[in-house]
Amino acid sequence: MGNPSGRLRPLHYARDMEAVVELLRVGFPTVEHDPRDRQILRRYLHATRWAPPGPTTEADVRAGQVPFFGWVWEHRGRVVGFVAVAPAARRHYVLANIVVHPDYRGRGIGRALVQRALAYIARRRAYAHLEVAEDNRAAQRLYQSLGFVYQETRAEWRYALRVTPTRAWTPAARVRALRGRDWPQVRAWLEEVYPQRLAWYWEPAPLHRTLRPGLLGALWRWWAAAPHGLRWAVDEAARLRGLWACWPEPAAIQRLYLIAAPDLSAEGVRAGLWALAHELEPIWRVTPQGQTTEEPYYLYLSLPAARHEAALQAAGWQPRMRFWRMTARP
Repeated sequence: MGNPSGRLRPLHYARDMEAVVELLRVGFPTVEHDPRDRQILRRYLHATRWAPPGPTTEADVRAGQVPFFGWVWEHRGRVVGFVAVAPAARRHYVLANIVVHPDYRGRGIGRALVQRALAYIARRRAYAHLEVAEDNRAAQRLYQSLGFVYQETRAEWRYALRVTPTRAWTPAARVRALRGRDWPQVRAWLEEVYPQRLAWYWEPAPLHRTLRPGLLGALWRWWAAAPHGLRWAVDEAARLRGLWACWPEPAAIQRLYLIAAPDLSAEGVRAGLWALAHELEPIWRVTPQGQTTEEPYYLYLSLPAARHEAALQAAGWQPRMRFWRMTARP
């Protein structure tokens, strides 16, 4: 393989981001086909307005000026490789957007970028995390050779909400408020679907705390200044079978959380979707300018692979991708 030509240097967010976004479009052609990916790239470019000049640092990220710092590989003045690093919870960092231009692959550039990020994380005695497509075997082998260990396989789902669904309650599936006595069962499902060992990942705060009903949950949300969010319990045949939750976002995309029994039915999925659409209608049907829009509102859901697969497909959800989560302690 030899030594790659060019140089590795810190990301200069304000100066480099336009070239980085173009590299991401070339390296990951599917980003142009997904509404959330397109919006993320627009946010990256929008953040250049506040990015300080010079090399981007972790302090810039923690100050909310940019979404990440990182390193680029530059060859004859052209950015041909990139790795982003974002601090998560205490002593946890996420590596993302690891990309090398197709014309420069196989030269060790990706390995050099990841090694540089791991060296930074190692000095902080922290953990490194990343996600990689399930079918990207070459990248998986690279990350394993650098010390990353497989954690789990997850599936991401997408639903395009275009009209407010008709009421989906049936005698077999109904939605209601979450009750205190529901919590022991919800907590058990929560550990299966969004385990505490990955609590650094779940936004906007650890789900095991933000979702808890009653006084203890309210006190924690007050202490952490965490938003309450929206949540609906789903009953089937008069028994608790799941919980839907989300934290509304003022954009045309929305991340959802589904904490439910493995055998949740399609009717249970539809009931939660009905409740969500009605609660969020002021956001997804009306633009910030006060105009009604017919544009779809995209819902995203991440679950362990194969969980609720049949029920989601029967309810109209589309599989987007499957990916590995991997962790390293450099």
